[in-house]
Amino acid sequence: MYKYELHLHTMETSRCGHVRAADQVRKYHELGYQGLCVTDHLHEQYTSLMDCHDDWKACIDRYLYGWRLAKAEGDRLGMDVIFGAELRFPENDSDYLIYGIDEKWIYEHPFVTRMDHQSFFDRFKDEVLIIHAHPYRNCDTVYYDCVHGLEVANCNPRHDSRNHLALALAKAHPGLYRTVGSDAHRKGDEGRSAILTARRVRDSYEMKALIESGNYTLWCPEYEDILKECEAIPHV
Repeated sequence: MYKYELHLHTMETSRCGHVRAADQVRKYHELGYQGLCVTDHLHEQYTSLMDCHDDWKACIDRYLYGWRLAKAEGDRLGMDVIFGAELRFPENDSDYLIYGIDEKWIYEHPFVTRMDHQSFFDRFKDEVLIIHAHPYRNCDTVYYDCVHGLEVANCNPRHDSRNHLALALAKAHPGLYRTVGSDAHRKGDEGRSAILTARRVRDSYEMKALIESGNYTLWCPEYEDILKECEAIPHV
């Protein structure tokens, strides 16, 4: 079985990250993972801090720095380092993990961070995979009709992500895909969760297809009770 992390940040790109991209990759390699998804934060506050607020190309040139360092180290080690993003829109503090994209896609869709969640979903729902990250961490209202899936177990140790509420929402809407994420920002965060699959996943498009297929198992020892209940939810 192949083991993949779905939610990880790099120090070079995410301002809340405290581990260098190459170090993240090496640590996951030591832990026996075949690969990981780099999902650095991308939102208006980030682009403002980068002093490239109205120059999308400059913003993305800088944004891709952590991902590119991680990819280079993954190539050296024979790991699958997969491109993703964690988007936030100006309307609230909800975060959305995006799979099925690449560098070209990011460059060609300027200022998606200035959209609202409904407009983003309406425009890209048939093109990318949208997973609501830690849906109940910062809010009580989840717009489940504007996502394809839910992160039912977020394992970041410094936040109360209220995963039990995400599980309840997944039960109420079994058509939503379910994922887990370590949400790794600091040393000690890594390797808390994974998806396990019989097939190797080499890029973001293959990861999107895998999640849509449902042919994977969620792994997260800290929230094993939640995952057992997730297994009982029928795939619709």
